[in-house]
Amino acid sequence: MPRTAADGIVVGVIADTHVGEFLDEIPAWALDALEGSDLILHAGDLSDGSVIPVLERIAPVVAVRGDHDLPDVPPLPARAIVSIGGRRIGLIHGKRRSSDALVVAAHAAAGRRLGWDARRMRAMARAFRGHRVDAVVFGHWHEAVSATVDGVLVFSPGAVCPWGSLEGGRDPRPGAAGVADRMVRRYREQLGDDCMRPSVGRLALAPTGITAEVIKGP
Repeated sequence: MPRTAADGIVVGVIADTHVGEFLDEIPAWALDALEGSDLILHAGDLSDGSVIPVLERIAPVVAVRGDHDLPDVPPLPARAIVSIGGRRIGLIHGKRRSSDALVVAAHAAAGRRLGWDARRMRAMARAFRGHRVDAVVFGHWHEAVSATVDGVLVFSPGAVCPWGSLEGGRDPRPGAAGVADRMVRRYREQLGDDCMRPSVGRLALAPTGITAEVIKGP
């Protein structure tokens, strides 16, 4: 059972593992970083159903579906709200059909980082409007970010598999998928080397509030 907030509850946060798709398994460093968690939140793109039982060896898991989940992934909700330690945390993958391609294309065309983070964070907070959450956790963009929007902590831990389909220096895929790979590669190169390091996260729940921490891998 989770400890009380006064004891200091730790929520492990992980996203975009892409196991069975671009990685063979969750790396040992990520599992080590999540040790000691009272609960683990997975913000989508597992992509393989084996991810959940592996994480459950550490702590109970709440996961939402992503846009890269393989057929063996058990049915997962698009979003969830978790109550723990007197706090409410919204969990969502973060894909936005209307703007994802436009954001990547605009960055690729500009050849530089554009200032859109504030809009992205507001959109994640709006996904739980009316639900009185204290924090929102999301993934999808493979970048660790944290901000406060109208008193709500909005947090992405980054990705265990940050380069996605280009992980390990893979060549772009053939056809239209390869065009998308090249555009995404340009976008992620603009984020910088540190953003493209794998990472997980941790939320510390206390009576005074919630704090977020990013834990980088090798």
